Amino acid sequence: MDLWNQPIKPMLAFSSDPFNSEEWIFEIKYDGTRAITYIDKENKSVRMLNRRLIWFESRYPEFKDLWKNVQASRVILDGEVVVFDNGKPNFYKLEEREHVADKFRIELLSKLMPATYVIFDILYLDGKNLTELELMKRKEILNSVIKESNHLLIADWIEENGKEFFEAVKSKGLEGIMAKKKNSRYEIGKRSKNWLKIKVNETQDAIVVGYTTGKGRREEFGSLILAAYDNGELRYIGKVGTGFSEKTISQLKTILKKLETEKCPLPKEPKIDLPSGRKIVWVKPKIVCEVKFMSWTEEKQMRAPVFVRIRNDKPMEECVLS
Repeated sequence: MDLWNQPIKPMLAFSSDPFNSEEWIFEIKYDGTRAITYIDKENKSVRMLNRRLIWFESRYPEFKDLWKNVQASRVILDGEVVVFDNGKPNFYKLEEREHVADKFRIELLSKLMPATYVIFDILYLDGKNLTELELMKRKEILNSVIKESNHLLIADWIEENGKEFFEAVKSKGLEGIMAKKKNSRYEIGKRSKNWLKIKVNETQDAIVVGYTTGKGRREEFGSLILAAYDNGELRYIGKVGTGFSEKTISQLKTILKKLETEKCPLPKEPKIDLPSGRKIVWVKPKIVCEVKFMSWTEEKQMRAPVFVRIRNDKPMEECVLS
């Protein structure tokens, strides 16, 4: 299979609790935008593809010279675009970068909030498909081909001690860790149990299917009504009304107004209890957001959900109950 001439969907992970194992390595889970990156050194070309198969390298002019860091003609890399703030990923700044289209502002933010591409895998090297190689062999090739710079880092890892590593990452206020089986192949576009994500907080990617009105300053917008796929069917998983900035509320109101529909987009309309005077407005399922929460109820709804961010980089079909 010629990987170079086709868009590649990344390998995805299942959720897990922390564990120790000699057969696994453990990496920091970076809070950013996943990017499959195609670098053609001969043509000085850098193209970046997100999980929705949209090319987005134009938003990050600081990456245009990454070809200088590659000791090969053509490579395909997998990694995360991250905006660091005092050594920690800042997804609020990343979100600002993601929503800018004006060329002048893109250039300005690339200097004020520079991004880093953190690479953790290599899929292709000078005509060779590397996805059938074991992970540790791919890591070895990656380190021999890539030279780090201000905008390019290779993800570090540790072996065996996943529990201790998770606690260390948690103490630093980071999102969590990734566990990867040493002998795993790269499974394009698949969610695999050979890769596991271990997060400090439970999170869920959800599809916005409606919103409620509120009161006071938020009379026009109270909370988002959310859904996710469960055994292939879209089902209600709760509503979220906290965690929004004023800027996000303004953005959401503009987007949601354009998506309003009279019919509930779910197969079965859920029973949602609302305070007196508030109402439900259904919308076409187009927006994906990330929510953190305490736990699941028996009815498969989120306890104490808090809005984290809009995820323009994730397709709806990936919003599956975790």
